[in-house]
Amino acid sequence: ISEFELGEVLRDEFRAKQPGFIAPSFPTIAGSGPNGAIIHYGAQKTGCRQVTCSEMLLLDSGGQYDEGTTDVTRTMHFGTPSDAQRQAYTRVLIGNISVDSAIFPPGTPGVLLDSLARGALWRGGLDYRHGTGHGVGAALNVHEGPHSISPRLAGPPPSPLQAGMIVSNEPG
Repeated sequence: ISEFELGEVLRDEFRAKQPGFIAPSFPTIAGSGPNGAIIHYGAQKTGCRQVTCSEMLLLDSGGQYDEGTTDVTRTMHFGTPSDAQRQAYTRVLIGNISVDSAIFPPGTPGVLLDSLARGALWRGGLDYRHGTGHGVGAALNVHEGPHSISPRLAGPPPSPLQAGMIVSNEPG
C-alpha cells in the first residue's frame, strides 16, 4: 500500500465509519522511511513511497467529531527496527512520558515544558524541528491557541497552561 492509499483507507474505512464523524481535522500525514521526518508531509497520489516492513512509518491523522476533535500521531515499524531506530523511538517515548508526568505550578507556559520532551533526544545528539504540542479545538482549528508546548519564544509572550486546556503531546 502507498502512503497516499493509507491515508485514503484510514479516512474512508476507519474514521468515516465512526459514530459522530464529521470530517478529517487535517489531511492525514503518512510518511514512510525518510518522508516521516518531513514536517506536515503530504503524500501525493503519484510519486509517493510504499509502506514496507523495512522502514518506520509516521502516521498523523485526526477527525472532527460531534463531540470534539482528534489529532493522533503514531510511529510504527512492521518489521524489525534497527538499533538506531529503537533508540530514537525510546528517546521519543521518554520525552512523551516526561511531559505527561510533569508537575508544574499554575501559570507555567508550555515553552518551559518543551525541554522535558527533548531532553532524552538531546542526550543522544538528536532533536526535531517542530513544536512538541499544541492546543486542540473542538470542530475548529486542530492547532488552536493560544497555548502550546514549543521552544519558540518569538512573537507574543507565551500563554500559561491552565486547567481545562487540551494540549497534544507529540514529540519527535
